Amino acid sequence: MAGVGAALRGFGRALRGKNKVAPTIKSVKPTKNISGSVKKVYRDETSKRIDAVSKAENKMEAGRKMMREAQKEKKKLVDTGRAFQFKHGKGIHSVRPGENPKKQYKGLLKEDKPQKKFKTGKQLEAEKRNKASKKMFKND
Repeated sequence: MAGVGAALRGFGRALRGKNKVAPTIKSVKPTKNISGSVKKVYRDETSKRIDAVSKAENKMEAGRKMMREAQKEKKKLVDTGRAFQFKHGKGIHSVRPGENPKKQYKGLLKEDKPQKKFKTGKQLEAEKRNKASKKMFKND
């Protein structure tokens, strides 16, 4: 019986429908100082990036478990261009939006290593066959 009452209540709600309309937004005024607004956005983004770098460094200090996670985060920041790393340094530094550290610190930044190419089982077998056939021809 309790299920029937719940069903009737749900049916009554479905019949009523939605009477409310979202109010118009009046609290946010349009920007008049566009250059100031742009500077504010740049400042906010810069502070977010600095916070991300410091957060990753704080995790490294927290413990070994967090170390791996922090290293992944730091690598991700460098890979996405939100931070950079000098050649012989361990720390990373945040990048201000619009700046290009590759131009600014040319020759001083750590270069990306090419990704190691992994071979499939078929490729490894083909290499073994090629080596074996070369040995046969050398012995002749």
